[in-house]
Amino acid sequence: MRNSAWMVAALLGVGCGGADLPEGWEDAEAIEGLTQSECKASAYDDTVKEELVATPERGAVRLEYRAAHFRCDQEVEGFVRIASGKVDVLVQPAEMDPGSVAGCDCRYDIGMAIEGLSKGALAVELYRRWDNINDPNDPKKIGAAEVQIP
Repeated sequence: MRNSAWMVAALLGVGCGGADLPEGWEDAEAIEGLTQSECKASAYDDTVKEELVATPERGAVRLEYRAAHFRCDQEVEGFVRIASGKVDVLVQPAEMDPGSVAGCDCRYDIGMAIEGLSKGALAVELYRRWDNINDPNDPKKIGAAEVQIP
């Protein structure tokens, strides 16, 4: 029954809460409680680089995606895939097919926690994807970290 419901959702393009997810991310779950700062800097400053900081917590990992590069005034959302010993996170615009866009790009700090993790070693990979005005629009790996979940 669950598989047929998923197939209907996929056929209707519903996916994860209506999200437009790339190939391979169809089963990813939305990340609740993701935070996004105001614009911190121009995205055109070559001295500023996107960065992943992963901090283990009891049963969770807190992620900071620093200097995330998106359009000005563009709200983002996150999705997670969890497999044995590995967590993949994708951050992308909440609106993948905007009717109009700002004429600038910005740097944001984005925070999130991935909870419900088992004790032990964990590999974390962070990916970013821009809106569908960019073609191709495949996820870009931003960073990776190894953490030990207490």
